[in-house]
Amino acid sequence: MITTVLTFIVVLGILVFVHESGHYLAARHVGIRVLQFSIGFPPRLWGRKVGETEYLISWIPLGGYVRLEGQNIEDENPQDPRNWAAKSVLQRFYVLVAGPAMNLILALVLMAVVYLVGVESPGYQQTSARIADVAAESAAATAGLQPGDTITALGDVPTPTWDALFEELTRQAVSRTEVILTVRRGDRNVPISVPSSAFGSDAPFGWRPHIPAEVGGFAPGAPAEAAGLQTGDLILGIDGHPVTAWSDIPGLVQQAGGEPMTVLVQRNGEQRTITVQAARDGVSERWLIGISPPVNVQRYGPVDAVVLGAERIGQMTAGTFAFLGQLVTGNGSLDSLGGPVRIGAVLGDAARTSFTSLLFLMAFISLQLGILNLLPIPALDGGHIVMVAVELLRGHPLSARLRERAQFIGFSLLMLLILFVTYNDILQLMT
Repeated sequence: MITTVLTFIVVLGILVFVHESGHYLAARHVGIRVLQFSIGFPPRLWGRKVGETEYLISWIPLGGYVRLEGQNIEDENPQDPRNWAAKSVLQRFYVLVAGPAMNLILALVLMAVVYLVGVESPGYQQTSARIADVAAESAAATAGLQPGDTITALGDVPTPTWDALFEELTRQAVSRTEVILTVRRGDRNVPISVPSSAFGSDAPFGWRPHIPAEVGGFAPGAPAEAAGLQTGDLILGIDGHPVTAWSDIPGLVQQAGGEPMTVLVQRNGEQRTITVQAARDGVSERWLIGISPPVNVQRYGPVDAVVLGAERIGQMTAGTFAFLGQLVTGNGSLDSLGGPVRIGAVLGDAARTSFTSLLFLMAFISLQLGILNLLPIPALDGGHIVMVAVELLRGHPLSARLRERAQFIGFSLLMLLILFVTYNDILQLMT
């Protein structure tokens, strides 16, 4: 819990700081007086005034703001050259766009760093897309998938590995209403149609990949490592029971009940037997031997990292707008939206997984913040941009009363949305 809360505060603080810095720097560039720069929303935790700007850290870490003189209706003064109201439409547009633009730039930079540092993925993703089992009454079972099936293509695109399958599925699931899987079953190919919505729902699709029972690493103080198992060992059996996949191991370890186990492994083409005694985990109350499956780390050079990072951001951007389109047309569900609680939980999981996982998630959230703030909703940057655009077309600004009413309605809708997604997040965590 401590890791989750601290990660949430630090990550969101960085993203908010970058966003508000965009507004701040652009405002200073065009000569607008900046009154306050706050990370977080009131009440105030800490503050210091430097020159004409008060820099604040506030208690509620769900956003931030830059207060510009004249941006609020009560202090508008077109006669003051450093007032927001005195600046041209293009200058104000520049200041408004700068915040979301900084989030988009940060997303590109972070994603490039992810590819530069190394993209981690489970080792099984480089193996053929063979299904180990299918959950009863799941979308996968309803579609007709069976244990032992190997998915060889999506539509006319070959998918030789799970990695290729996941990448193509991400692309097709947001651009088509259904996905056609080509499944190798025995000695024949079977086409299976699956609605795209089955992959975007909160419920798991229901298939479990076949993961070879290869030892990829050890937990600190792992009984398996102390007994003599090594990275790369392929586990063939435990106490005389055959092991054909990673999913066979946990049940057999629990079945031994803490007694010494005879583990048959294949190492460098030879078979050998090793005796392992599991240890009891005080948190999960399960017997563990402390092994994990292989993980692949793929690193790229600077140029490739930038290109691949930009491509991934492009894919995520397309997916975001496709989802927004589904919401507008009524084909999407608000249950798919994540609020502060879900974001915090996911960030905590990423922080405990790896540094690159956390960087990837930061890039994703920064991208979403950039896109969200550009939406034409009053109280967001996009709503202000629309008002500036209307002023440009009309030749004079909207009335103060209309702007105030639009801001109030927009802010109220945003608060209702935040309350809804937070309530939904809590319900999902409790179930």
